[in-house]
Amino acid sequence: MGEQEQGGKKPNWLLIKEACLDLVKSGKNFFSRREIINVAKQKDPSRSDMSLDFEIDLVTVNSNSKDKYRDPDKLFLFRIDRGSYTLYDPEIHGPIEKYIELARASPARKQVIAQVVKDLEERGFEVSENKPSKPLQPDLTAWKDEKKIGVWIIDPSADRPTQLKNLYLSIGSSLVDQSFDGYFIIIPQDLANKISDRVKSVLESFNTRIIVLREEKKYTLLI
Repeated sequence: MGEQEQGGKKPNWLLIKEACLDLVKSGKNFFSRREIINVAKQKDPSRSDMSLDFEIDLVTVNSNSKDKYRDPDKLFLFRIDRGSYTLYDPEIHGPIEKYIELARASPARKQVIAQVVKDLEERGFEVSENKPSKPLQPDLTAWKDEKKIGVWIIDPSADRPTQLKNLYLSIGSSLVDQSFDGYFIIIPQDLANKISDRVKSVLESFNTRIIVLREEKKYTLLI
């Protein structure tokens, strides 16, 4: 019967895989994220667009997602171009091992996280890294004055589409998830410059702060 979630529902990765196979059977060798999501929702309308969109990166062998699956059975898509996908074929795209190797956390990101933790601790926060990270879960949890803060870090070494996607996910999660007293969304300076003061003000009304990650000889926070 295949892997099932609680309540008998198929996991998102399997639903997306079946959707992609249906698209191939219909004569399509290449398909967009929107097409994949539409077919998956025809199979199960209860799934949200955001959860399915997030899952596409997790099952794509050459995605930049830090949460990408390590299980070869769950890696079945290959990104041709921005927003364009095909089924992964090791004879065409190369062995799965090289993509699983690429999925490991980069030294640059590890350095960023370590420096953000150090900076927050110097400002009086008690900080823990959320390992292993889960979809829609902040990278860090920080405590200060009996308040629990979720900390998202937008990787400065990632490409801009990935940065924007993770920014949208972190903002959406911070508005919906009430298990934290507030959120910090830490982003590179050039990305922060594109966010208007009006948007920052709205986010702050939901106890969510945009914090600039400044890169000089090391990464520091502009709080």
